[in-house]
Amino acid sequence: MPLWEVSPEVRYYIGKEKRGYIGAMYKAGQFNYKLSTVGKQGDLMGGGITGGYVLKLNKALVLDFNIGLGYLNADYDRYEVIDGVRVRQGKETKNWWGPMNAGVTLVWTIF
Repeated sequence: MPLWEVSPEVRYYIGKEKRGYIGAMYKAGQFNYKLSTVGKQGDLMGGGITGGYVLKLNKALVLDFNIGLGYLNADYDRYEVIDGVRVRQGKETKNWWGPMNAGVTLVWTIF
């Protein structure tokens, strides 16, 4: 679970009605999660390409369907909680190539 994450993106809209787009994104942040007895806390950074489609619902509402593919690097410490205290178990680095995000966003234009 990210503690914080920033993911700026630039887009180039294609087609006559400019509904589809391709783009590039960058991602950076920090995370801390514990799914079993061992937790992981560290930094992440990466980037990739994005694509999507914009579906206009009315004058003010738009649905934005998007997906991002790319590379993500995570440097983190492994820890175990013993008697309420985090005990460091080691340091690891993971590299990931593949899907980075996917979503549907409801955009409301107020101006």
